[in-house]
Amino acid sequence: MKPSDLIQKQIEDSQRLAKHLEAFNRTDLQRLTGGYAANDYLESIRKLAGQASRAHASFAESARIASGALASLKASMPGVGGDFSEAIRRMSELPAGLKLLQESAYHFEQQFRLTNQHDLARLSQLAESITVPKWPNDIQRQLESIRAPFIQMQDSLKSLRGFSELSAIGAAVRIVEPFEAGLVGNLRRDLGDWRDTEVDATDLLDDPEGRVAVYEERGFNAELADFPAEAFENALTVTGIDLGAVSPMLAPPPADMVPAFNVHGYQWLFVLERELRVFILKCLTEASGGNWEARLPPKMRDKWQEKRAKALSEGEAEQPLINYADFTDYNDIILGAANWRDCFKGTFKREEAVREGFNRLRPIRLVTAHMRFMTNEEWLILNLEVRRILKAIGVSI
Repeated sequence: MKPSDLIQKQIEDSQRLAKHLEAFNRTDLQRLTGGYAANDYLESIRKLAGQASRAHASFAESARIASGALASLKASMPGVGGDFSEAIRRMSELPAGLKLLQESAYHFEQQFRLTNQHDLARLSQLAESITVPKWPNDIQRQLESIRAPFIQMQDSLKSLRGFSELSAIGAAVRIVEPFEAGLVGNLRRDLGDWRDTEVDATDLLDDPEGRVAVYEERGFNAELADFPAEAFENALTVTGIDLGAVSPMLAPPPADMVPAFNVHGYQWLFVLERELRVFILKCLTEASGGNWEARLPPKMRDKWQEKRAKALSEGEAEQPLINYADFTDYNDIILGAANWRDCFKGTFKREEAVREGFNRLRPIRLVTAHMRFMTNEEWLILNLEVRRILKAIGVSI
């Protein structure tokens, strides 16, 4: 099938699904769309379009997320050999709600301009307001490096505050020990307090606006993410927050099923989980004299054995037992009273900080595993928490 024909089929599938959505349940929809990454995201964007009639404040949030969604779709097109401009042209044939969402995303992006000399001069006025106490010396150079429209024309100071905080966070996570008390507290003020919050994002997979609302309820600083997608990615790169491409030494290329825009998130979470399993196994083995399974929380070993038996019955190759751990299991193992005391306290320092990091990552890991596009908030959290945890366990990135 030619790339143009493949894109045409994706668009046609999306139109058909849009017309018959009410007739399908969630499982059927995932089954029908699962083979085409770009089509999945056209459908996700269509669902965002259904939110376009909400109140103005909510619609403004949808417009920003739409900007990121369309950027994600653009990233997925090279994976199928498609032409983005042609895809967008064909998208114009989709329901009016999608047209409205495209227009709102366009208008959102038009609210921003490139930086100028006046912006650079105002940076020095912001030092007093920065919560993370590692003001970078090269912040003006960082701001000058952003080549996409980045400064909100109606409130340039808001954009500069957000960028200044990102710059300070980038400096801090590179310099300060990952679970040092000051850094933990300052990140809590910017990313929100997740010490006692476990979010199941299953019902929010197709509602990025709802997920953003959850993050902001926990205290996420909205100024950190209120930028168009391209400019935001550029900002994370110049401030040193973005993890960048995964080294082939750390992770193999992702499967073909992973859409292009999802590759880095998918790979970094793969690296995080693999390195955590290696680290946990090493620590438990050393503390137990070899019988590491005896230090697992009650019933966890049985659960892993059941998962292995099921995988083997389905023809999968056998893996080490710890590879059958769920993402939630790492937190339970590390924070088990005896394990914390004997194995992990020296590495992570503070129990509540470890719990908080995993709680922040939990919904993002689910979103990534289910191939949904991440919001700016989620991409920022993923980069910071993966970086901190890998640094703590001694993995060079």
